Amino acid sequence: MTVACELTNSECWDVLDRVSLGRLLYSSAGLPVAQLVRFVVRNKVVMVSLDQVTAAKLLPAGVEFVAFQADDFVEGALTGRSVTVYGRAQVVSQQRRGGAEAAGLPSHEGNAVYACVAATHLNGRRLDLRT
Repeated sequence: MTVACELTNSECWDVLDRVSLGRLLYSSAGLPVAQLVRFVVRNKVVMVSLDQVTAAKLLPAGVEFVAFQADDFVEGALTGRSVTVYGRAQVVSQQRRGGAEAAGLPSHEGNAVYACVAATHLNGRRLDLRT
């Protein structure tokens, strides 16, 4: 049996600061999509690196409401935390591309599209799989 409890906003941001791999969730052609992405958090904004194909599906009009999930599980301990961020994804301007690259996001051989997700809602849960 899995036992879960809610995380505070501060705990949610702590999880997001600790991990670098997450899932960007969006809709494409009427179907849900979960795209594995590298990310960083800057000033409580999630910044992701996308390849050109994913970006073309996700951001055709430049702005799209998305969800973003990241997990922090302790290997062997059967405990972890999962955070979901809801917000609008926007393409990072040319002026801010350097910041994304300096933060260590993949460049996809110079063809990366960087997007930011500013949280409009944040939800996190602590999971204990031992019980």
